[in-house]
Amino acid sequence: CLHSLAVEGSWYAPLAEALGDDYRLLAPDFRGHGMTARGGSAITLGLIAGDVAAMWDAENVESSVVLGISLGGMVAQAVSGSFPNRVDAQILMATRGAYDEEAIRGTSARAAEVRAPNGLEQAEEMTMHRWFGDASRNEADPLVRKAREQFRNAGGNTIGAYFDAMTEVGTFHTDSPPPTLVVGGDHDRSTPRAVIEQLAASITGAELRFAEGGHLAAFHNPRAVAPTVRPSPE
Repeated sequence: CLHSLAVEGSWYAPLAEALGDDYRLLAPDFRGHGMTARGGSAITLGLIAGDVAAMWDAENVESSVVLGISLGGMVAQAVSGSFPNRVDAQILMATRGAYDEEAIRGTSARAAEVRAPNGLEQAEEMTMHRWFGDASRNEADPLVRKAREQFRNAGGNTIGAYFDAMTEVGTFHTDSPPPTLVVGGDHDRSTPRAVIEQLAASITGAELRFAEGGHLAAFHNPRAVAPTVRPSPE
């Protein structure tokens, strides 16, 4: 299970509980997030995909389903493209599969903004609103408080590096993708329905579903998302 930008793997704990004992979830912290140091290597989706494969090796996992949210969904596509024999299926949530020129310019501008003096603080409000909608101003919400804290702690240089890396996602497109489920939040302000539908249409055989909630529905509303990501009954 691969997390979204600025947060870390522990955010998956409520979804793990909602899915129950039938599943074992591995939820690493990406470089520069949570308990994982950033290191000196330039951040790329391919680099983080290699970290996932190294985690599998350490845990004696030959192959796995890969679930990723937002940035994590882009890393999931890099994992599938780089290690196709190790991915049993992929679940891509609240994410995209490619950036056109306009989207690259916009993401590059966000990368420059968070690296600039006081830019991280300015980007925080917009990012929280994209993630949580009107609830982003509710400081009583523990997830909002946690997201704000971790966004600041990640720092502008790390967040900017991941923004730049995200634009690589289209290079991992493959003509032989694993079984794929694409999931959108029905109130997602960050990755709207049209982007989710475009991603599903670009992957041969992909199934498309929508879950109740916004960009971080799997974290904010795990009991509604758990049945969405379970395999369809045969």
